[in-house]
Amino acid sequence: MKKLSVIIVTYNSEPDIYGCLEALFAHNDIGEALEVIVVDNNSRDYAHMESELARLYGGRVTIVRNTRNGGYGQGNNIGIRHSSAPVIMIMNPDVRLIHLSLKEIVTRYEQDKNIAICGFKQVINQQGRRGTSFSLLNHYHGLIRLAGGIVANRLNCFCWRHMYFSGSCFCIRKDIFEQAGLFDEHLFLYGEENDIHYRIHHACPEARDIYLKDSVYLHLTENRPTTDKQFAQRVASNEYVMQQQGRPKGTYIRSEEQRQKWAKQLFGNA
Repeated sequence: MKKLSVIIVTYNSEPDIYGCLEALFAHNDIGEALEVIVVDNNSRDYAHMESELARLYGGRVTIVRNTRNGGYGQGNNIGIRHSSAPVIMIMNPDVRLIHLSLKEIVTRYEQDKNIAICGFKQVINQQGRRGTSFSLLNHYHGLIRLAGGIVANRLNCFCWRHMYFSGSCFCIRKDIFEQAGLFDEHLFLYGEENDIHYRIHHACPEARDIYLKDSVYLHLTENRPTTDKQFAQRVASNEYVMQQQGRPKGTYIRSEEQRQKWAKQLFGNA
């Protein structure tokens, strides 16, 4: 019986996926109760990646080929529908588990049926530089999002009613997520975390999220540049999410402009 299904969506991710899986299996302390599903969003390197994963892992990794790149959420939904465990871990291919017990995660979910989402501490380099493990909900004033996010992450102060986890690595209870409608496939990329938080806690008011501050993963994003196209897509996606939540038009845009303004004034960057 599978207890935890890990879903990894790839798109031209062959340089990352081998290290991701190596670290995942190195942290497997639940044995055959682990299910690993790689969903490929029609990569150009698919054929070689598929053969290598089959050679390295055989039946321990299920590979699902998506016939189109329908986006991050659509790829994850395919993986979730193929999964058989009651708890899902969503993981990016550029994530490396550093200090994390799958057994602890499964036990937490088994002991408390109201846990919906479980998040972990993110670092962005081998030296342990802190990343953004969680963020304030996007309708807050930009200065509050900036300052509150920095302080809360540094002090490991997570408040699930007002914060959402980074989407690069988190767990979610499958039946609650299904009740909330899974990922919104209108979102190609960005904005999923805030959207998931809102829909889950409106569909299941009794659900709550937990933060395991001693569970750590590396997200290989240090010094990764953001293009103008990516920034525009992030803004558009998050603005869409805000309007889906009934917020006035321009809510996220105003908040993000405020956040960038204060980031430049305080730190010289956005």
